[in-house]
Amino acid sequence: MVVVGQRAHEPRLAGARTILPILCLFGALIDPSMGQFYSVDSSGLGISLMQSVAAALNASSLSLANNTAWPEQHDPLGIESYDYIVVGAGSAGSIVASRLSERCQLRVLLLEEGQLPPLESEIFSLTAALHHDARYMFLEEAVPNTKCCQAMATGHGCVWWHGRMMGGGGAINGNIYIPGSRENFRQWNTTGWDWPEVQKIYSRLQRRLNVSYLQANSLNQKLANLIYSAASEVGVPRMKQPLIAGSSFGYTHRVPVTVNQGRRASSGRLYLANDRVNRRANLKVIRGAQVQRVLLNAEGNQATGVRYTLNGMEYTAKASEEVILSAGTLNSAKLLLLSGIGPREELETWNITTHQDLPVGRNLQDHGMLPLFLLFGSQCAVNSTREPTDDPYAPVSITKYLLENQEGPLASGFYMMGYINSSSPGSSRGEPDLHVVAHTLLPKGSSGSFGYLGFRPELIAAQADALKKWDMLQIMGSLLRPLARGSVSLSSRNASDQARIENHYGEDLEDQRTLLRYVRYVQRLAKTRAFRRCGLRLWLPPLEECDVLTPDSDDYWLCYVRYIYVGAWHSVGTCRMASRKDSPDGGVVDERLRVHGVRGLRVVDASIMPELPAGNSNGPAMMIGEKGAQMILEDRQVDNEVVQEC
Repeated sequence: MVVVGQRAHEPRLAGARTILPILCLFGALIDPSMGQFYSVDSSGLGISLMQSVAAALNASSLSLANNTAWPEQHDPLGIESYDYIVVGAGSAGSIVASRLSERCQLRVLLLEEGQLPPLESEIFSLTAALHHDARYMFLEEAVPNTKCCQAMATGHGCVWWHGRMMGGGGAINGNIYIPGSRENFRQWNTTGWDWPEVQKIYSRLQRRLNVSYLQANSLNQKLANLIYSAASEVGVPRMKQPLIAGSSFGYTHRVPVTVNQGRRASSGRLYLANDRVNRRANLKVIRGAQVQRVLLNAEGNQATGVRYTLNGMEYTAKASEEVILSAGTLNSAKLLLLSGIGPREELETWNITTHQDLPVGRNLQDHGMLPLFLLFGSQCAVNSTREPTDDPYAPVSITKYLLENQEGPLASGFYMMGYINSSSPGSSRGEPDLHVVAHTLLPKGSSGSFGYLGFRPELIAAQADALKKWDMLQIMGSLLRPLARGSVSLSSRNASDQARIENHYGEDLEDQRTLLRYVRYVQRLAKTRAFRRCGLRLWLPPLEECDVLTPDSDDYWLCYVRYIYVGAWHSVGTCRMASRKDSPDGGVVDERLRVHGVRGLRVVDASIMPELPAGNSNGPAMMIGEKGAQMILEDRQVDNEVVQEC
């Protein structure tokens, strides 16, 4: 047999619904344990043509993943020294490592616990295939809480999934890019982070990202028009300015995304996986490296390096300038705690010497999501009738994507968002408090969304049963300014154990009031002429505890919240940026992202946000990476340094 496919550095296919069906269709034999494709030993023009097509599809998939574009894996030897050590190659860390290594005289080490992203990460519409896959996600769960997430399948703890690969969450998320709002950054109340300042950083970031907009197919365009019509009937207009300029009141389906020509454009891919970067001798990248702790001097006021494990071996890396934690909201906090930086009472519980008594792990925030469902009771312009070519997983769609410059259903998508004042939906005064995140058509015959969200089997079955008869419209509501706060603490002294996560989704009384106003808003939409033409009506999943309560009462809906209100995977805040004294709870890092009381140690990721952004958190996280790298270079105090650009 002649090998047509992969080498050691070429992509591994993770999900069940990938390009494998099309390769099988065209007569390729696949060895799933090796990920290799072998041509069929047959003769005849027909077989030869099929082999040719299979080889072309395989070559296209390898080119799409292009794993050889990433920096090579560095093989550490004993104790090594660098100028800067960056922990985490996620949305922020990838940018920090790339920007620092642009200076050829700087030696930079990037440590990432995950591996290279698989092919599914590159294809925008296959992202969901990676969810629940521990190879590419940290599948972490909060401690059980009877007040929220009661519909979850495992232990009734809310899930806090986050990326575990080069690119981090940006390599597995929904690609939505929203900068936040002017009011967001005013509320941060921190020097150098007001709206005009961060806009400068966003402009630089957007030049690299080449932010785009998804092209809605005819069905989704009809759905958008339906939402616009219904919203206008209740006084909510179309958004007047583009979302890329900052969130404001109204609805829009022109949602900016980090997708370029049908493929994902994560900061990891754009800042690290290109010829300009992977040839830099001053940048060393180690994947599969789990950092155990930050090393400090005897006084505990200077970071000197990190200790990490790789393939069961322990290594030490020294930093002459700085250690930068970009491990994400959960893991950056955990690493600080393991290093003796955090609340004294907690560290003493684990017999960890307290070097700096700081509120690490406090202030955990997430927007949360409350899905509501409406059934289509009649045929209208919006229904799930599709041509076979509209199925993104059909062989013809996969062929079109791979052989026609990433076009077709696999490259298409649809987002529609509303920013609303829940107290007065038709008003544009003040700031929106409700983010209507998504309006998703769940087609008749599909399995629905409960499995993706991690709900219990009986709820998954109930939704699938409803979808046997009707199309379903899923509307997701998020709190833009939730008052509930959670925390991250240690569950052990072992870095390989997940942190202890506590969340309190929907427990605050004002949060509950806003969620109730969201429910009533969706009910008002259901009564509009636009929605009535399609026979849209609420569908309620079976919830034994809630179903005994008075239907449609506030008590019923607060019970619904306890079960169905779940995380939005927008975790921020555990290493809060604030002065040590000015904030009631104190800060962990200052306005230049330096950890209070420790020289040579910064945190550069979403954990430093004092408050949630008005929208998805990935855009602000990347902005923090750009601004953090700029600050690090500005703060270098080296006399007569000759800057050498790589």
